[in-house]
Amino acid sequence: MHPSAQIYTKLVLKLYDFIVLSISNGYAWRCPTQTTLLPFSREHAGGEAHLDVGVGTGYYPANAVTHLARTEEITFVDLNPDTLEVAESRLREAGYKGRIETLEHDVFLPLPTSMHKRFDSVSLFYLLHCLPGSFPAKSAQVLHSLIPAMTDDATLYGATILGEGVEHNWLGQKLMDLYNAKGVFSNIRDSQDKLLASLKERFEEVEIRLVGVVALFVARQPIRRVE
Repeated sequence: MHPSAQIYTKLVLKLYDFIVLSISNGYAWRCPTQTTLLPFSREHAGGEAHLDVGVGTGYYPANAVTHLARTEEITFVDLNPDTLEVAESRLREAGYKGRIETLEHDVFLPLPTSMHKRFDSVSLFYLLHCLPGSFPAKSAQVLHSLIPAMTDDATLYGATILGEGVEHNWLGQKLMDLYNAKGVFSNIRDSQDKLLASLKERFEEVEIRLVGVVALFVARQPIRRVE
C-alpha cells in the first residue's frame, strides 16, 4: 500500500477530523472546512448514484445526508480498508438510507466492469495531492480511470492542496515539506493551471477557484474518447 494510504490507521482516523479538518484546513491551508469545503460539498452532492474516491473518514457525505436523500447508491473507493470501514459506518450512522458499496481499489486503474451502473456525481476531496506523481500526468490518469464509469451528464468535483503557484504560510510550508518527504503528499509541482488543463482535456465545462492554497474544482459533461 502506498504511504499516502497506509498512514490512515484506525488510530489516525480517530484524530483525522480534528487534525486535518479543523487545524490544518483552517490554519495551514487557509481553506476552512465549515465555511468553505463542507458547503462546497453539499452544493454538488446528489444524483441517483454517487462515487466518493479517497474517502478519509467519510466526513463530507455524512454531513451532506439531506442533500443525498434522493441518491439511491453511494460507492466508496479507497486503497485502505480501514478508511472504507469508517466511512461506511459513519454514513449509515448519519442516517443515509440508500445502498452503500465499498471497493478497495487503486484509482490509477480502471474501475471494475462488474460495477452495475454509472455514476451521476464523483467526489475527490484531498485525494489528488496524495497521489504519487504530478499534474497533469497523475490527474489525467485518474480521469482516464473514472470517466468510463460516469454518466454523460455527470459532475466531478473536489478539492486538492497545491504546491506550485501558491504562497504557503509558515505552518503550511512545514507540513508540505514533512508530508512530501514521507510520501504522504506528492504535490510540490501541482499547480492550478496544470489541473485546469487536465480537466479541460476531459470535460466540456470546468470551474476552479482558489481558497488559500486549495483548489476547489467542478467539471461537468465528461468527454469520451476511443482509446
